[in-house]
Formats: sequence, C-alpha cells, structure tokens
Amino acid sequence: MKDFLMMPKGFMGLPQEEEFITVAQNKANFLVAVKDWHYGPEEPSNDPKANPDFYASLADAMQCDAKDAKRKHCSNCEYYDNSFMTQVRIERIPMAGYDIGYGYRGHCEKLNFICNDMRVCQAWEDEEYED
Repeated sequence: MKDFLMMPKGFMGLPQEEEFITVAQNKANFLVAVKDWHYGPEEPSNDPKANPDFYASLADAMQCDAKDAKRKHCSNCEYYDNSFMTQVRIERIPMAGYDIGYGYRGHCEKLNFICNDMRVCQAWEDEEYED
C-alpha cells in the first residue's frame, strides 16, 4: 500500500510555464459569459423550484422549455473539462466569490474561463459520445 501512495519519479506537478488562462483573463472571460452568454444562475441550487426566472430566460434564449433548460449544467456540457490535469491548472486560479459553495470548478473550453458544474450558459451543447 505504501508504494501506491508514492509520487512517480519525475512528476512534481505541472510546470508553471504550462500555458493556461491567467487570473485577469479568467475574470474578463467570466464577465463576458455573464453578460453575453447568460451564465448563471447567480445562486445555483439542486432545488427544482429555484431560479425560475433565470431558467425561463435561458429557455427563451436557447429556444427550449424551462424544464429542459434546468437539465443543462456546465457539468454535462461538451465544453466542460474537469480532467485531472485541468484541475491541476485550475488550482492556479484563486477561488472567486462566485465559486464558493456552488459546485466543482471546471474549465469551459469554449469561453475559456473557470465555470462551476451547477451553472450553465447559452453556449451549452450536449456531450458527444463516440460509439
């Protein structure tokens, strides 16, 4: 069991020069996601009755019904990346107020910002699965 917990030789984390978004880029892209892509809701919840105005507005923007809009989350979007190495990169970006208490963080590959799995935006697309 002791060997299982050992760090493999040569792996000491991700080099700092490994390219990823900066704090400033993340903040700017987050603001674009909120303003132009309907990113939200501000206070996500697992309660199916929560945020009805947000989901009605999102449904209108996405041309679907509110029930379908509520089924869409960053975590089931084609562009959501929460892989191991992405999590290592995300750790470089400090938690912001909108991160705390609203699910896990992932990287939105389309809008290039750190999103939360309980939120959604108009850029949402269903994951493509290979047969």
